[in-house]
Amino acid sequence: MYIFNRKEIFIQKDLCKKVVEIIMATYKESIECLKQSIESIINQTYNDFEFIIILDNPDNKEHIAFINDYVCKDERIKFYINDKNMGLTNTLNRGLELAEGKYICRMDADDISELYRMEHQKKYLEENDFDLIGGISQMIDEDGNTIYSIKKVPTDFKKIKKCIKYNQVISHPTWFGKKEVFDKLNGYRNMPLCEDYDFTLRAILQGFKISNVNECVLKYRMTKDSISRSNLFEQYLFARYITRQYSEGKVSEVEEAKAYVKKNLSDKNAKHYLKGNERFNNALNNLEEKQYIQFIANGIALLFTSKYYLDKIFRFVMVYLNS
Repeated sequence: MYIFNRKEIFIQKDLCKKVVEIIMATYKESIECLKQSIESIINQTYNDFEFIIILDNPDNKEHIAFINDYVCKDERIKFYINDKNMGLTNTLNRGLELAEGKYICRMDADDISELYRMEHQKKYLEENDFDLIGGISQMIDEDGNTIYSIKKVPTDFKKIKKCIKYNQVISHPTWFGKKEVFDKLNGYRNMPLCEDYDFTLRAILQGFKISNVNECVLKYRMTKDSISRSNLFEQYLFARYITRQYSEGKVSEVEEAKAYVKKNLSDKNAKHYLKGNERFNNALNNLEEKQYIQFIANGIALLFTSKYYLDKIFRFVMVYLNS
């Protein structure tokens, strides 16, 4: 009988590791959306991956049964269930701890990856020696209909370092990056509503190179809840604080960011900001559908809705001008 020595065991273990680790957190998404999301991953043109799915809702028996069916069919899928609700940030960090591959690929449980996504992103990252990249998203509604499409994203790292102080330009659901980046930054921090933005700012300040592949890699599902959720203004305030710190070459302190948001948060401004977001998305949809009169009407109404949302639009414009 042949006995493996320790060196051979480690070599065999490394050979079993997948190159790419996809991390998906699920909670209460519809089964149809979840199915489309999972299918878009397991049918990728690139297939040397492990697919880590973590359910952050242990009482969701429907998800458990549905995902377990996939586990039986595809050995690349590894399914974990949190003992209790941990929230997105902690769930993603658990996924990072479980991942052993060279690259990390993010995926949300109601989005749809283009079938060439991983193949193209991996090639782009390796050929250009980037550390973390994103890509273009097409916005779809709950039924899969196109709301609007993003036409262009910044790709030049020098320009990204400038324009990211105005807005997040590396869309979180499209992330594909080296595991070492996540290890060096100790994963995500509990920066409320901005864990991804905080991560990219810290990555740049640590010297990592970030970019986007300038092609559509994902269909991003916008639900009615995501457009009208009550904490959008709170998210804006967190983003404004951490970008101010970034502009000064500083990493934001989580507790200081929370204190800033608490000081500036008000129900009145939150309500107006939410209305501004609704009108802005309606205007973009009007433009996509070539409904120019409605587009102008929503645009004019937006001017008088929320000064804070106008600041957000200003930030969008600055990203465009700097990219």
